[in-house]
Amino acid sequence: MAHNAILVFCKPPIAGRVKTRLIGALSARAAAEVHAACARDTVALVNGVRGTQKWLYVAAERATARRLAKRLRLGNEWRVVTQRGADLGERMCHAIEEQLHAGAEKVVIVGTDSPWMGRERIARALRMLDKAEVVLGPSEDGGYYLIAARQVVPQMFAGILWGTSEVLPKTVKALRATRTKFQLLRSDFDLDRPEDLWRVARMATRGKLRATNLSKLLRPLQMPA
Repeated sequence: MAHNAILVFCKPPIAGRVKTRLIGALSARAAAEVHAACARDTVALVNGVRGTQKWLYVAAERATARRLAKRLRLGNEWRVVTQRGADLGERMCHAIEEQLHAGAEKVVIVGTDSPWMGRERIARALRMLDKAEVVLGPSEDGGYYLIAARQVVPQMFAGILWGTSEVLPKTVKALRATRTKFQLLRSDFDLDRPEDLWRVARMATRGKLRATNLSKLLRPLQMPA
């Protein structure tokens, strides 16, 4: 039976292994707490998208994935699996292929670095797939915070140096080369660097951050002048 699937790609919040670019501005433990808050808020926004199958794709072994699912208090509607592939591109390509093969009509993948995007944007990406084959949510750093697809395009994941400013341009180039119909959501930013942290903290202080757990964590943060 055809359905839509939303996949949250997530790492376990282990100090020193997540949000490493924040270490210095924060301790390794505090950076991991930021990551954990982002993960909880991302799960909350995906919970708000009705009529979809929800999956947590964890970059860890099965036992760690189960522990993370328990920590995130996932409901019964969630399914938990581990990511497979040599790099992020292979893992996303495999996940999309796996979901489409299992009967999904449309697949959306989100990370946990932009938990304020809101469920409306995910719903919009699904609607855009009525006309497009791929939808991307561009990030200000040159990557993307969301990808949605109704077909597998392996070329868009190949030969890309992940985590750099070349991700989105090379992805778009591959989509054009394969004559894949694609559309873009509005641009947003990721919480990766100290300047992103202060930006998000200011949003939280002003009550403009749509991410409850992250807001609670960052409001007391002493920001630089």
